[in-house]
Amino acid sequence: MTTAPIAKKERTSTFWETDVLQHFGETEWYLNFKMPEEAFLNLCDLLHPYILKQTMKTTVSLEKRVALTLFKLASNTEFHDVANLFGIGVSTACDVFWEVCKGLCQLKRKFIGMPKSEEDVKTIIKGFQEKSGFPMCAGALNGTYIPILAPSSFHTDYYNRKGWYSVILQGLVDHQYMFQDFDVGWPGKCHDSFVFQNSKLHAKLENGSCFPPLTKTKQGVDIPVLIVADSAYSLSRNVMKPFPEGVARGPQLQFNACLSRARIHVEHAFGRLKGRWRCLRKRNDSQTTNIKFVVAACIVLHNFCESWKLDFPQEQSRAEMSEEEDTIQEHADDEGTLVTPEPLDLASSTAEQIREVLVWYISENQ
Repeated sequence: MTTAPIAKKERTSTFWETDVLQHFGETEWYLNFKMPEEAFLNLCDLLHPYILKQTMKTTVSLEKRVALTLFKLASNTEFHDVANLFGIGVSTACDVFWEVCKGLCQLKRKFIGMPKSEEDVKTIIKGFQEKSGFPMCAGALNGTYIPILAPSSFHTDYYNRKGWYSVILQGLVDHQYMFQDFDVGWPGKCHDSFVFQNSKLHAKLENGSCFPPLTKTKQGVDIPVLIVADSAYSLSRNVMKPFPEGVARGPQLQFNACLSRARIHVEHAFGRLKGRWRCLRKRNDSQTTNIKFVVAACIVLHNFCESWKLDFPQEQSRAEMSEEEDTIQEHADDEGTLVTPEPLDLASSTAEQIREVLVWYISENQ
């Protein structure tokens, strides 16, 4: 008895060649690729030097490769479904995806970096001051979980306190939700402060190479360029954190509220990042050694979109931010009296002294 051959369903690429290129309007481009066609073509031009040329084996155009990658990052659709949608084989879709992700990683220096000049730092400080009232702030720092499959080795290290497997993404952002620095890959069980203490950002802050040597003197205390963070981090000359809840009173509560208004920028940035590139919200099936390429690619794309001033629905931003680890609460408490700090010797200015002067400054200016 002979069996009839199984009929293979021929793949078609009508989605890209017909639907997208011929019929998509601005709304459809935003929905599927998170950017308008003009921005997409600009991104393709930037990626051109890093994407392999077409060969006899792979005849997928550069634009189609980039579109496939953006679609998968934005939806976290299975490779099998993405391959069928774009009319190519699953293995080819995988190769294209990783090629473009690694190409995007080559653009990190162009789109991600600390402010280099004094003018750049002053612009960020002014931005935070105008939006939050917090002085001398040049960045907001925090960490977030990126869901992953349980690794085959040391899987318990990746099991976070929320009850699922993850790696940690540490991000430093400016007043416009642009990532200035990030670190990804530490197991989800690690504490945010541990990740920070072992990051290049911490080393640069310690050796003074992170920011230009700008200062603002108040009450005899030299206030350097600052980063704001939550209570998980250690207080230092360059990192300000809130006073403990339940202990802070009066002006300290004003300080906490002001710091929260500045720090919330990193929460919004995480929300916008995960809102556009939803592969970071759902469980990522990539190997732990490869997840860093996916996250880095998404952060490059995030900064690219922000640099284009692309719209992001505010209600979506709020929904994404609500899923982040911390909830920002601003306190209003009139208890306590304002005490003007005594002048201090500049050389002996400590982190605590800097924070106390900031308490005084914020109370005086609000």
